[in-house]
Amino acid sequence: MKIAVDKNSIDMVNSKDEYVYLFDKESLEELLKLKLHCLYYKECNYVDINLTDYNVDCFKKANKEDKNWRKIEKKDYRIGIIIPNCNYEHTIDKCLSSIASQTYKNYEVIFIDDMSTDNSVKIAYNYIEKLTSIKIVKLKQKRLNGGARNEGYLWLDESVDYVYYVDSDDWLYSDDALEKINNKLQSQPDVLFVAMAQYKNDKTTTCFIPTYNDKYEAIAGWSGSCGKVIKKELATRQECLYNEGTLKEDRNQHCKVCIYMNTFALLKEPVYVWNKDNLKSVTTIRDKIVWGTSTIRHYADTLQLYLSEKGKDAKIDKYLSERVEKTRTEMQNGGDKQW
Repeated sequence: MKIAVDKNSIDMVNSKDEYVYLFDKESLEELLKLKLHCLYYKECNYVDINLTDYNVDCFKKANKEDKNWRKIEKKDYRIGIIIPNCNYEHTIDKCLSSIASQTYKNYEVIFIDDMSTDNSVKIAYNYIEKLTSIKIVKLKQKRLNGGARNEGYLWLDESVDYVYYVDSDDWLYSDDALEKINNKLQSQPDVLFVAMAQYKNDKTTTCFIPTYNDKYEAIAGWSGSCGKVIKKELATRQECLYNEGTLKEDRNQHCKVCIYMNTFALLKEPVYVWNKDNLKSVTTIRDKIVWGTSTIRHYADTLQLYLSEKGKDAKIDKYLSERVEKTRTEMQNGGDKQW
């Protein structure tokens, strides 16, 4: 693995290993302007900047005995986990249990209930003592997942650094999922795209691994909310909020986040399980009225996004223009099939 690390990285494998030394005040954009040469050495779990995909050289190398090296401990970023819920009493226990069992504890859970009529909220209250931190909020009017997530932002503690979304019918992949996420956040990316697994026919298999080289590949990539961890100030930015009262809300939110991010990182190990065996999910039931009207709304939202961004970046213009046409076709076909 070819890597570069800065002063915020934790200790390397042993003192004789060489590593690339980068001053921590420089942004990735500035580093990429330099002639940087990357060294190759054995696997290391904690890497700040992965330059393998950038075809650049490194400008300074050192080892831990170098007087210019100043070790700084790895930071534990506070992760705000927003969980929208509506009538998922059959899955919410597994969802919350997967968070409660995490080895990484610097998180808080914002559980937003969207007018449930079952026992899912009661189950959530059972986790007040089991979770590091949980806030349970009951909406007074139906807002669907986009509105629930927007509401969740308002309840985040000021100490939260990053936002992650976990749907109430899904769960985290392993007990060290948040630990792996935090390790990848050490370079402080605006967005961390994470690998996903799917649970289908009682089997869990990897279904998505991010491989983006730039923001243009990312914007055209998988748009599911649960596939990315976002800096709080970016996620809560007015331009990046979710469209409310509609399904398919994650598509345009994904585009907006990718448009406004400056840096990103990739976690290629699955940390999340998408429950495709959930027969009660909106994507499975496909209620024709709700899904059809959401398709009309999605076309309007996509057109609005295209017009608001038009002229700022030719590549993004082209992509959003193509999205407008795809959503138009989807709408004309009744909205029953996704592209």
